Amino acid sequence: MPMHILYVEDNLLVREVTLELLAQDGRNFTALGSAEEALEEFKARPSDVVITDVSLPSMSGIELARNLLKIDPKLPIIIASGYALDFGMHDFGPSVRSIIKPFDADDIDALIDEITRARI
Repeated sequence: MPMHILYVEDNLLVREVTLELLAQDGRNFTALGSAEEALEEFKARPSDVVITDVSLPSMSGIELARNLLKIDPKLPIIIASGYALDFGMHDFGPSVRSIIKPFDADDIDALIDEITRARI
């Protein structure tokens, strides 16, 4: 069964380029521009993985991660940021990982593959 990934990035160009880089067989994406949209989408259609930018309008990617983990405490989440993350990642638990932007397609693919292997 294909992996469904929810991708949250408010910059349309970055969102489109990233989706092109990550497109592979066995992966389906829903891409949204805000944390609020992503939270509603996840409630309606849970995803296997969520990739979110930290800096989003209104609700941050960190707040989104906290809200999603209340729904599914084991949900794999990748938080992407343009700066080094130091916001207590250990408080989130082992299912939340971080990556620094701009990230290389191979690096994000490796994280997604690691999550896929862990779920099998």
